[in-house]
Amino acid sequence: MNQFIAALNGTLAMEGASRSLRSIVFVSRPFARLWKLAESHGLNPWIFIAMSLVGYLTQAMVFLPPFQTQSWKLMFLILLRVIALVVPVYIFAKGKRIAVAFNISVAVMFVFNTTWHICYYVFA
Repeated sequence: MNQFIAALNGTLAMEGASRSLRSIVFVSRPFARLWKLAESHGLNPWIFIAMSLVGYLTQAMVFLPPFQTQSWKLMFLILLRVIALVVPVYIFAKGKRIAVAFNISVAVMFVFNTTWHICYYVFA
């Protein structure tokens, strides 16, 4: 386990590592860097994960049969926009040196939310 953590942090040379370990490190390294970025700004990464799960759960509820009326769909879309504002407000209120983290999170949320809304209106 220590070898995996050292490889993930980039302090271990990967020449002698197995192919599977190199693959896992290659896939997980960006997530570890984002985790460190959040912690370096005084933010709890679990907040981001929790809000993502709440957003995905809300998006999934839109497609359940009891919620197929226009009023329910509108309510869920408004709720998704409110959920999308929680993370930037959290970053602004709690974060230290927030410029980079705030800009990255807003850009990522904008891309994912806009993509979902376009797909929703085109395919639903």
